[in-house]
Amino acid sequence: MVITQKTAAETLHSISSYLEAEDKAEVRHEFNNGKIEEMAGGKVKHNRVKGRVYSKLDVALDVPNITHVPLNSDTKVRIEKVNRFVYPDITVSDGKSEYYETPEGKTREDIITNPLLIVEVLSDATRGHDKGEKFEQYASISTFREYILIEPEQCWIKSYFLQEPESDLWKITTLTDMDAMLPLRSLNMELSVQEIYAVLEKL
Repeated sequence: MVITQKTAAETLHSISSYLEAEDKAEVRHEFNNGKIEEMAGGKVKHNRVKGRVYSKLDVALDVPNITHVPLNSDTKVRIEKVNRFVYPDITVSDGKSEYYETPEGKTREDIITNPLLIVEVLSDATRGHDKGEKFEQYASISTFREYILIEPEQCWIKSYFLQEPESDLWKITTLTDMDAMLPLRSLNMELSVQEIYAVLEKL
């Protein structure tokens, strides 16, 4: 069946129907206040950079005294204030993961509500949204403190860190030097920019 543009614009879905459909879907979709939006697949460079950053975080945070949990792009984040479910490329929870509870009272362990750090690897399809509206939406989550944007095609990383939560003051830094270190201030650690992009050398 072909859905016309008008019909698609008028169709709004409940959270319950979205989650039920998403559990069965072969392609991932995000939920935007009743609208369901199909996600584009990532190119090889995108996936390689994403995988490298995730692996670095997974190793660095795998110590007994740290409760933050790194999560890959299979995990959804709930943005309550704008009624959205999204799939960030990488999420680190603020301590142990806190799970979304559906209107019916079911705990969803595939959806967290307490992101501390979110990393988005940019693509042609998401670049504008990730740099603008999506940051504003993530910033509405009370636990959210840091946002990292990475260009997979060139050395370019932009970091947002909530330096003063009481005044909503964000420290913004852009890195374009391969020899630089990327500070992850919310985790009190840093990553080598060169090591992030080293995965592209074989492509």
